[in-house]
Amino acid sequence: MLFLWSVGMGINVSIPPGLAYGADEAMPDMPQGMTVADAIYHTVHSYPGGVAALAARMGVSANTLTHKANPNNDTHHMRPDELVAIQFFSGNCAVLQAMAAALNHSAAPAARDQSDGDPVEAFMHQQRAQGEFCAAMADALQADCPTPNAVRRVSVMAQDLIATIGHQVAVLRGRMRKAPGAGQ
Repeated sequence: MLFLWSVGMGINVSIPPGLAYGADEAMPDMPQGMTVADAIYHTVHSYPGGVAALAARMGVSANTLTHKANPNNDTHHMRPDELVAIQFFSGNCAVLQAMAAALNHSAAPAARDQSDGDPVEAFMHQQRAQGEFCAAMADALQADCPTPNAVRRVSVMAQDLIATIGHQVAVLRGRMRKAPGAGQ
């Protein structure tokens, strides 16, 4: 869940879930350490309105979805497009997180590219993200024992920085000269 509101002059401010809660509060809807099968089960069964409501949004039978979400069922399995659909409709990416964890990776929401292809804008956004990351890290390091909220803030700022670097590289790549004879 991402909280958005307009601040004025066309500026939107988003607060990632890690920053929207107090220092001692757990982050909701992001279970840690789940198996992929458990994450599927909990994502399907915690959908508002239940399995039937999620199945209707996906255009599948509630009975079939129940069987596919059952970690003890060996005959019904979720296809990749169904895994994407349950996460898209539920807004719960626990399955993606569990898959990433199983492969010793991490998954983070990507920040939207705001540069509109302008290399200077992309560079400025990356530098802003670098500054915000450094400020969050400095704040956390000044504490003898950083709070969970401070660590989440550093993590979110790091993810934003990584995304802006990716956007910057993409803008630069888009400005490269085409190889002679390419695209003919």
